[in-house]
Amino acid sequence: MQPAYRAIATMGADGLVLLLVFFLGVVACWWALGALKWDKFTHQPFAGQAQLLRFFLALAGGVLSVLVGLVLLGAMQLLNGAL
Repeated sequence: MQPAYRAIATMGADGLVLLLVFFLGVVACWWALGALKWDKFTHQPFAGQAQLLRFFLALAGGVLSVLVGLVLLGAMQLLNGAL
């Protein structure tokens, strides 16, 4: 495989891994946020606004998990000598 195609394939694989990490991070944060007592924070814990707040917090957790994944991928590439 030529070096240019190898780099494109590597970037594609890394992007796919990061999308999977983001999705799993959002799902895990959504699950973890379900354990909170939302009636302590809002008057109506099952209202749409409370669910939207939970969703945005889960998205923030997904973004945080992607940042951790980027650090890990960068460290693996540095150890591999790719950078």
